[in-house]
Amino acid sequence: MAPGGDKGGRGVPRADPTRDASRQVKRAAWKAAPLFLTAALALLGVADVVRLPPISGPIRLLIILIVLAVGVGLSSALDRQASRPYWQMALFSTLILLPIVALQASASRVPFVALTRGSAGPLLWLTVATSLALIGLWLFAALQSGHEPEQGGILFLPAALLVPAMLGAPSSLDEASALTMLAEAFLVGGIAVFAGLLSPPKWKPLAGAFAIGAQFLLLWVLGRGPVIGQESGFVVPALAIALLALTLLLAVLAPLAALVVQRFFQTVERETGGRGPARAPARGARRSTDP
Repeated sequence: MAPGGDKGGRGVPRADPTRDASRQVKRAAWKAAPLFLTAALALLGVADVVRLPPISGPIRLLIILIVLAVGVGLSSALDRQASRPYWQMALFSTLILLPIVALQASASRVPFVALTRGSAGPLLWLTVATSLALIGLWLFAALQSGHEPEQGGILFLPAALLVPAMLGAPSSLDEASALTMLAEAFLVGGIAVFAGLLSPPKWKPLAGAFAIGAQFLLLWVLGRGPVIGQESGFVVPALAIALLALTLLLAVLAPLAALVVQRFFQTVERETGGRGPARAPARGARRSTDP
């Protein structure tokens, strides 16, 4: 029997497919955990399982933000570098994007909004603010996925799924409505993140686009399309379509943006990391004439 036995006689241990698969499942579960946790907390908030004091502020959303912030801190303390961006994306999407897109959706439901009436200004500015927040989170996803560009679209999913969900929220748009759509978006996102990370490498860049398509289909089946105010002009549906198109475009381009970030840092490292500091010639030394 060759020395090394199951090592093939060459001292190199063989890969264990079962152990590798288990490790990949655990990694995917850690990365999807913040979305599932947020969805569960949002559903508990909607069901009002825990009686909270009658405070006028959005205390249930505040609790979710605190839990996500704690998750970001624990992922850093426990050295979970791979899952930390997913906690951060869930936190930033809930803290930054959710309020802005909720205001944009509220402005689109005001009656008689039209350019000719001069009442479309707030909606235009809120649409611009939502687009900028979305692009900012897209850039964050690209930067954080530079080492694994194929996962850029997967990391961007919490923000991308939140936009169509909030545009199709019930007309009241109170805290309960926001929690309902947050739970829907993050539940779909958690499933998509977990499945996308376990998919073959060639399918991972398309996971974000597939998840957005599934979200659109689900909202259409539930009758949760963008809500338009009465007697509103063409600008309201046009801005809603533009915002949804931007969301889909960013989800599709997120892996490409992450690849550009990876190539950029590789170029910087190649240009700077391999070259030592130039040494000044000794005093009185003759310059070399070699090319």
